[in-house]
Amino acid sequence: MYKEAMQLDLALKSSKFKSPLTKLAHEIPASKASISRWRQGLRKMDNDTLKRTARFVDNWFYKYSAARADYGTLSFFKSNRLREGLFAAVVNQKQQEADRQKIQDVAFESAAVPPAKRTEQDWKNLDAFSKEFPEEIGADITELLEWCRYTDNDPKQLIAQFNKQLGG
Repeated sequence: MYKEAMQLDLALKSSKFKSPLTKLAHEIPASKASISRWRQGLRKMDNDTLKRTARFVDNWFYKYSAARADYGTLSFFKSNRLREGLFAAVVNQKQQEADRQKIQDVAFESAAVPPAKRTEQDWKNLDAFSKEFPEEIGADITELLEWCRYTDNDPKQLIAQFNKQLGG
C-alpha cells in the first residue's frame, strides 16, 4: 500500500465537506473510481496529483505527513525491539533526541573550526549533523501537528500568530 493512500483516506474522512470524494473528483479533476483506488492504495498518485489533493483537502497533517512513511503515526512507533504504545514511543523518542543532541554538540564544535583547518573527522561530524537536522525538524513538525490534533487547535492559526509576533 502506498503511504499517500492511508493519509488521503484519513484526510477525506475528517474533511469539512459533506461529500469530499465528489468535490475532490471535480477539483483534481479525476474520476471517483481513480480517487477510490488512490485511497485504497491500489494506484499511486503522481506528485502533481498529490499536490492538488493536498490543496483541496486543506489538512496540515495530510500535507506534511503524506510525504512521510509514518501513515499517520509518529515514526518512532515502528520498532521491532520495543513494545507498541505511547510509553514505549516516548522512551524511544527521548533516546533519539539525546543521540541527536550529542551529534549536534560535536558538529557545532567542528563548525567553529575554520574550514581550512578542519580535519577529516570535523567534516564527518558536520555531515552527520546535516543528515540528522532535517529529521529533528520533521519530528518537531510532527509533534506540533499531533499537539494541535490532541488539543483541537488549528495549526494554521498558531503559525499565523507566531509569524505575526515575529514579523514573518
